[in-house]
Amino acid sequence: MNTAFPRRIVNAKRSRWGVFALALAVALGLASCGGTDVTEADLDRLEQAFASADAALGSEVFGDSCSVCHGSDGSGGVGAALGGVDERLSIRNHLSVVWTGRGSMPPFGGILTDAEIAAVVAYQRSTFGDG
Repeated sequence: MNTAFPRRIVNAKRSRWGVFALALAVALGLASCGGTDVTEADLDRLEQAFASADAALGSEVFGDSCSVCHGSDGSGGVGAALGGVDERLSIRNHLSVVWTGRGSMPPFGGILTDAEIAAVVAYQRSTFGDG
């Protein structure tokens, strides 16, 4: 009697459960990383950086960190369309969204510097805004 076949089935089931458990652990770990809180002090600091934001830096950050989801033309896709962003969000709210993330958008607070966040928000508002 050949017992190798049933062992392969058992090992395959264990392997699938192992992969499932690993995927679940990774997903939960990533979920716990999101939603970085922003404090009033953080927003005050970001608004100060926004006042002297560098448009060239904003364009670079957008290309590196935002365009893959929002599209190089801001038309959206995975991420929201950015047209009229200056009408939908105040500067402070826009800075907060980039810092904390929203929906499937990851938080960039602690990943990008204050200057990079301010610059990309300034770039988005001037490039995709209506006003």
